[in-house]
Amino acid sequence: MNNFGWIVGSHSMKAGIDMRRVEQFSEFNPTLRGRLQYNNLQDFVDDIAQVQAINQLQPGLRNWQYYRFYDNFFFIQDEWRVKRNLTLTYGLRYEIPGNPFNGLDSENKRIVAANKNNPGYVIDKGPKRDINNFAPRFGFNYRFGKFGGPLGGLLGDNKTVLRRGYSRTYDFAFNNILLNIYSAWPFTYVLQRPARSPNAFATIDGIRRGNAAPLPANLMNIPRTLVNDTFRSPYAEQFSTQIQCELPGGYAMNVGYIATKGTGLFQSVDGNPTIPGSNGTQRVDSTRGVLRLRANTGSSIYHSLQTSLEKRFTKGYQFSAHYTWSTFIDDQSEIFNASTAGEVAVAQDSFNRRGDRGRSTYDRPHRFSINGIWEVPVGRDEKKAISHVIGGWQLGGFLTFQSGAPFSPLAGKDPGFRLSGIDALIGNTLRPNVATSLGISSQSVEKLYPVRSTLFSALSAANPIGNAGRNVLRADGIANVDLVLNKKIRIPVEGHAMNLRAEFYNLANSRDFGIPNAFFSGAPFLNQWNTDGGGRRIVLLLRYQF
Repeated sequence: MNNFGWIVGSHSMKAGIDMRRVEQFSEFNPTLRGRLQYNNLQDFVDDIAQVQAINQLQPGLRNWQYYRFYDNFFFIQDEWRVKRNLTLTYGLRYEIPGNPFNGLDSENKRIVAANKNNPGYVIDKGPKRDINNFAPRFGFNYRFGKFGGPLGGLLGDNKTVLRRGYSRTYDFAFNNILLNIYSAWPFTYVLQRPARSPNAFATIDGIRRGNAAPLPANLMNIPRTLVNDTFRSPYAEQFSTQIQCELPGGYAMNVGYIATKGTGLFQSVDGNPTIPGSNGTQRVDSTRGVLRLRANTGSSIYHSLQTSLEKRFTKGYQFSAHYTWSTFIDDQSEIFNASTAGEVAVAQDSFNRRGDRGRSTYDRPHRFSINGIWEVPVGRDEKKAISHVIGGWQLGGFLTFQSGAPFSPLAGKDPGFRLSGIDALIGNTLRPNVATSLGISSQSVEKLYPVRSTLFSALSAANPIGNAGRNVLRADGIANVDLVLNKKIRIPVEGHAMNLRAEFYNLANSRDFGIPNAFFSGAPFLNQWNTDGGGRRIVLLLRYQF
């Protein structure tokens, strides 16, 4: 890695090169020793397991993976001071990330050759190296002069700055996606015996010891995880406009609009969905089985108004307050698995993925926080003995209010077999139908809980896709106060000091229950009180420095 800089007149230029050789060894391949889950002790004695699964590596393959690739990055930028009160910044970054998929490709060639070039062992065509990652950026800051009229006393002379900027940044295809491919066919045969099949331990343990499980006659029907040949680095574009102003009395104010647009984001897609009305018996590609596809099909948009007011430490106190009002919308917030908390990792309708666009799981419309430190103005006269007792106290604290996380109601059933097969790999993300005129998206969990049985209705084979929107419910937010009380004990020995400190976390003993159970037909639905929610914690510290 090398960076260079040079100054020419009013220009301050920089350029850099970063070239990396990446070697990664990973032992990620779960369930190689098998997984058994029994419903009760009697089933354990009878060896009848509810869950019976094991991952069986292809003969000759290692239980670890090795990836080697090269990343190359280049950038050049210039900061041009056009005028005394105007500065422009512009630059370009170019990235050529390595292609770790080549490691899987070479392993697969060995498998195919060992199986007489049987096409059932061939992985789908992977992506080429991504060489189109240009990341421009531009910004400026402009310092206003003296304001006339009433604004002059408030905004002052040369104390207000306008900043605007745009930048594009790229992400990498993190290797967990490749690890999922390696832990699926044709590298790994995932065997899941029917629930409550007899001789569960004997069968799974036999496979673990080397007695290979028989493969299906049609290898193309075995579920796979794959990426398509257009897989590439997603990117985000950020836009910002901010006004910063120094106010009288040591205060500083900032008001800004920040937006981020994500394009080509990673998303899990049912690559071979069942045909509607076929009861799960027919797929779009009748020659293939279940395909869990990782693709660049997602997008997101984030808008926010961000404000802050800060005071420098003067006259014994300092504080800063921040408030953000925002909205965050995307197609999918999770790429891997769904959960009982209503996260969505695959669209409920594979033929209308746009129907899953909604509030991001990370959406928090409101967030307000304030923190400060106050030195108690008592006992500052070190010449008086009483000052050593009543002086040296410092009070600090943090106050946080934040909106809760959005989540989706889950149907828990798939009567139309629309996610048949893919649900075993990701989870069932079907949502029920709305059965109320109540504005559920604007109601708290406390208000919805008493009428939860009337909010949604079940799906049916004739109506297999629910009309409840993604992330239409919202969990309780955060209201938290932390307090710190510190006593400096003066010691008349040079280099020695003592501090007595009390820390109060969640001083008001408020609860943060998080996202409740989201399966609408179950008894725990919306019962956030099933969780602890946290509580007050007090820490006392005595520190002696010497």
